[in-house]
Amino acid sequence: PINVSNETGRFRQTTAPFSLPDELSHQVTLPSLPCYPCPHGSSCCAYGTTLSDEEAAAIEANYGPGLVYQTHWGEWRTRVQKKRCVLHRDGGCTIHDKPYYPTTCREFPWIDAETGGRYEYDVTICGAFEASPELVAIQRAIPRAVGIARNPRRQGAA
Repeated sequence: PINVSNETGRFRQTTAPFSLPDELSHQVTLPSLPCYPCPHGSSCCAYGTTLSDEEAAAIEANYGPGLVYQTHWGEWRTRVQKKRCVLHRDGGCTIHDKPYYPTTCREFPWIDAETGGRYEYDVTICGAFEASPELVAIQRAIPRAVGIARNPRRQGAA
């Protein structure tokens, strides 16, 4: 298990608020992050996100066409306007509480939704990681992905 220091009192130890891969779900305890509402200006929302086919279809069904698009290699993504995901409005994500809230967003910055292993890229995109560098060490203790992607449609997506 991952040991989380509560010395600062800013993060509490909790079970991860998302679906960890089965092989990790009983081993990993992660601190809560202040994601919604975010006190860090929703810095992770500046990039848009990768979507599953089902997430893209649900967003279009509920919000109409134009908020998501499919790349030339078949990956679904949310659009970015004015340096924010188009689903980010009034300081937060408009679908944060919906069942089709993107897995990529739900699991960031802990788990890579495409591989099921730890998120391997710049975790300091998350303002909480920038403010509390000890979170980087906790995140790096999550095992790397092995094998193929959880969602084969996403395998090979960049």
